[in-house]
Amino acid sequence: METKRINDIPGLVHAWEVDNMLLTGQPQENSFNKLKELGVKRIINFRDENEMDFSFEKAACKELGIEYIQLPIISNGELIAENCLKINDLLNEDDNVLIHCGTANRVAGWLMTYLPLKRGMDFEQASQIAMDSGLTKPDFIEQARKIVEINK
Repeated sequence: METKRINDIPGLVHAWEVDNMLLTGQPQENSFNKLKELGVKRIINFRDENEMDFSFEKAACKELGIEYIQLPIISNGELIAENCLKINDLLNEDDNVLIHCGTANRVAGWLMTYLPLKRGMDFEQASQIAMDSGLTKPDFIEQARKIVEINK
């Protein structure tokens, strides 16, 4: 599994790539044409509708023919296991997908469920990838561990 930081896509912050997935904070309006050029076919937004106005993002995806899914994965500061598992089931290793939240922290929390449950990675290795990629909320580690243990 290859992971690397991404610094050359306009309007993306806290971005890294894990195989075929771009994982990032909130993309800006100037990001979407480049994402289309890079072959992104689906954007998954982990943020709640009430966090901000996402109309520009929805419109850009529609215009560019990129599938757009919005599924919050946090409630009251906790990972929503059901939604993490839904996202896990949506993905396959051939998808070119961008997954985002506000700062990529929720993405890192979710990633610790995806890598062990769908890619067979050891949880400790998955949590190390999340930490190396900028995870700043250590509570997500134990929350993700619990989701993984229950759903193995």
